[in-house]
Amino acid sequence: MGASIKFNWVLQIEPPDTIVVDETYQFTKPNNRMFPLDTPIDLIDLNRTAIAKVKITSFTNQRGETAGDYTVVKIYAEPEKSVLSNYWNENQ
Repeated sequence: MGASIKFNWVLQIEPPDTIVVDETYQFTKPNNRMFPLDTPIDLIDLNRTAIAKVKITSFTNQRGETAGDYTVVKIYAEPEKSVLSNYWNENQ
């Protein structure tokens, strides 16, 4: 018997309409997941478009759900946004 836990090196959510560098936001994801803490990872939307570089500052796993906080490190602009979006779309 075991538990299913996914290890994620990207945070894929529907981001807030406006994000600001150094601000902290909350997220929830279905299922149980592990994220690297205080390590920069990409924030991508549900269409796999790169939005920002973020750090997960905390998360908890509850029955069937992961909830946590992330802080925005950098907001992507072109051409970096296109290059990273292409990477995440090619590596689904």
